[in-house]
Amino acid sequence: MEADLSGFNIDAPRWDQCTFLGRVKHFFNITDPRTVFASEQELDWAKAVVEKSRMGLVPPGTQMEQLLYAKKLYDSAFHPDTGEKMNVIGRMSFQVPGGMLITGFMLQFYR
Repeated sequence: MEADLSGFNIDAPRWDQCTFLGRVKHFFNITDPRTVFASEQELDWAKAVVEKSRMGLVPPGTQMEQLLYAKKLYDSAFHPDTGEKMNVIGRMSFQVPGGMLITGFMLQFYR
């Protein structure tokens, strides 16, 4: 049974951004390091799904989980202002492992 996605707004936040817990959930969703390993085809699919959803053309058979995953990939890999795909180092999903790597090197080579 398909869910009715006619009123789904892909740009609306998934969690209430007026609460601390909602902002934390949003942050952890965007910075999920597993999305660093998404292939170029997955990222292109996510961009196409998000753009179609913004126009109100959700493909038939699309489930809510697929839309939310596409939004997660899109938000973590594409620039919010220009919509261009960022390199891996500049993505939100690389901030946590990249920061850990830099901090590890700083601690390792400290005198």
